[in-house]
Amino acid sequence: MKKIKVLQMPIADTCRGLTKYVLENWKFIDKTRFQFDFVTLSKTLDFAEELLSQGCKIHYLSCSSMENEEQFILEMKKVLEENYDAIHLHTSYWNGFLVEKLAKEYGCPKIIVHSHSTLVDIADDAMREKTIEEHNYYKKIFPIEYATHFCACSRLAADWLFGEQIPKDQIQILNNAVDTDLYKYSNEVREHYRNLFNLRDHYVLGHVGKYSYQKNHSMLIEIFKKVSEIIPDVRLMLIGDGPLEKQIYELADEYGLVDKILFLGRRDDVPQLLQAMDMFLLPSRFEGLSLVLVEAQAAGLQCLTSDCLTGEAKITPNLTYLPLSVEAWVSEVIKYSSGYERENHVEIMESTGFSLKNQIKVLERLYEEN
Repeated sequence: MKKIKVLQMPIADTCRGLTKYVLENWKFIDKTRFQFDFVTLSKTLDFAEELLSQGCKIHYLSCSSMENEEQFILEMKKVLEENYDAIHLHTSYWNGFLVEKLAKEYGCPKIIVHSHSTLVDIADDAMREKTIEEHNYYKKIFPIEYATHFCACSRLAADWLFGEQIPKDQIQILNNAVDTDLYKYSNEVREHYRNLFNLRDHYVLGHVGKYSYQKNHSMLIEIFKKVSEIIPDVRLMLIGDGPLEKQIYELADEYGLVDKILFLGRRDDVPQLLQAMDMFLLPSRFEGLSLVLVEAQAAGLQCLTSDCLTGEAKITPNLTYLPLSVEAWVSEVIKYSSGYERENHVEIMESTGFSLKNQIKVLERLYEEN
């Protein structure tokens, strides 16, 4: 039986966000029926050997269309000559639709545009506003015939990318689902990791995310400062890296908090680290639908997140939405400091469509349908 060849674009040299979403889908999809290849603008991928060993092809582009449109077109045409059955385009915001146009010209049968965000993750205010203005311009003029399918991780993400240009009944929501077996709560794993990091007797707050404008780490440090004044043995576990990491470290140092914060960088054991936490904090300025917030709920954690995020992220009773006010967050963090019953939420994840074992079937139908 001929496999359905799907081109996933773009992925990056990272273990987070849409790259993680794509790689998890590849992990679970029926490899006897589907073949994934990938496009990246990264010079290297840490996980390249694993993908190549599984029969995938990785196309490395030397530049973006913004950097050198002519060169980008030449390289993208070579990719499209591979005759893919579908191209799955993962998008945070519009800066043009050149790839969609090229894919249509090459007769790609299925062009899927997939929205993963609700704003632009640029720290510089002027640059961010300029990019949003450009995004809104392209959104209004996007030709509907340039794609065959429109997808989003949430209704807010759909509105952000497609607006009124694409009828809502033509947009399919694809849940940011997780491997529930990895996140199932285990007291043994929790105790092992708390001992490993000398956290046995501490109240542990946690966060996983790129150090960027979107994730709002500065507010996280402000919350932690206030909480540590009330609960001296509190600790904060920060997992991730990013352009603002040095700035956040310096803020923590200024407040004398460095000894109470675990700056763990990029990690491969996030499911286990979530077990060691007591509460998960995500004060993001925006999200499409945070994958790590799904993971934290699957791990049975009490979670706090911003009330500007989509209500679709509330999968378990353990998620509380709060305004971006330090005082409101401090009050809620203190509330759970005396502990709570940690529960297994695998059944909830499965029944709500956030288990990858179930959600992957939705994706397979999308790639197969005429």
